[in-house]
Amino acid sequence: MDSFLRKYKLIDTLSFKLNCDKTTFIEKFRANVEPSTLSFSPFEAFSCGSKLYKGNLQNATFKIQKKQQLFNSKQQSPIASAKITEGINDIKIDMEINGVTPFIKIFYIFIAVFYLLFLLGFGFFYFSSSDFPLFVFPLFLFHASFMIGIPFS
Repeated sequence: MDSFLRKYKLIDTLSFKLNCDKTTFIEKFRANVEPSTLSFSPFEAFSCGSKLYKGNLQNATFKIQKKQQLFNSKQQSPIASAKITEGINDIKIDMEINGVTPFIKIFYIFIAVFYLLFLLGFGFFYFSSSDFPLFVFPLFLFHASFMIGIPFS
């Protein structure tokens, strides 16, 4: 599954070095990122905080996500989780960006259950009635392919 998500760029990794020490990075992080658990908040777009990002910082790791804004066309932002490694004159950040949000997971579970029930209904009517229209099945597959492909567009 991980390779599938990486193929479609829903999960990606990034590594870079910064010419500063760890304490300076932590100060800048706290100055620009609002502390949060990154859980779902339905009224986040109405919050009065001036910071564009939310996240949490622990000893050598952090998670960060862009806050939701009012009238934003993108509903969810990816979550970046990173590990900080301190060198002599710099720090190295190894980051994984995950674009698979819990809402996409819920969407695919709902779609799978819906189409499974729909397919079972087709099978029941096909085997119980001799005059079942077979053109419905290709339309069903056409509709399913569009619904499954919505998050990828």
